Amino acid sequence: MKEYGWSEYKDHAIEIAKKAGSLLLDGFSSTTSISNQSSDPRHLVTRFDLESEKLIIDAIRKKYPEHNILSEETGYIDNKSHYTWIVDPLDGTRNFVSKNPFFSVSIALLYKRDIVVGVIYAPVLDELYTTEKGKGAFLNGHRVSVSEVKDIKKSFIVSCEGSDKRITRSVRLFQGIRPLVIDMRKLGSAALESAWVASGRAEAYVVTKINPWDIAAGILLVEEAGGRVTDFRGKKWNLKRSDLILSNGKIHDLLLSIVNRALNE
Repeated sequence: MKEYGWSEYKDHAIEIAKKAGSLLLDGFSSTTSISNQSSDPRHLVTRFDLESEKLIIDAIRKKYPEHNILSEETGYIDNKSHYTWIVDPLDGTRNFVSKNPFFSVSIALLYKRDIVVGVIYAPVLDELYTTEKGKGAFLNGHRVSVSEVKDIKKSFIVSCEGSDKRITRSVRLFQGIRPLVIDMRKLGSAALESAWVASGRAEAYVVTKINPWDIAAGILLVEEAGGRVTDFRGKKWNLKRSDLILSNGKIHDLLLSIVNRALNE
């Protein structure tokens, strides 16, 4: 792994995330109705998802033509590189279409098996989350850290079902967790939900069957903010779709036991 860090890649990710965010902001502010470009009505894809993705992929290919790219709509572009860019060009499409400001652009860079750069940009909120492996986590240039809450009863949890088609699992999780915490909330953008944990706005994010493009940048952000990320078995995240807990670390073990008890009852 490089000794001098990953700033060059982070700066590039910031630049293209802002450009993609500007494109999305124009679409969000438009009065034109936004149609679904997908043949599957359950999978919402707008022209802004596609235009944002094209902008990001073109920018990556121009500067790093030898790198791999994994993106939500295009899929995996395999150039046999140790570097893989993981891209969600519009995380929170349903929010975007509904004129709800909780949507974002998420870009991460994987080197071999390690996430080394993460950028999440919410253009309407004007919040730019950035992280580089070993260098901490930042919101609009200011260092952020996970919360210090150690008591599950004083915790706010964010949660969503990711791409899990078995909604009953999410119902069981809600029934198991909600009575024990202050509140459970769903923002509709996995990247922002993980960013909320990193910035101390929530104590944990519990998500089922989440795709890598939704969560990769958020994973590094939470870890660099002092938090912990595992699957429901307590294992480290990998590139596959997975059930995950991203937390401040203080309530992680207890939350793991609560989650597994809820799903196994």
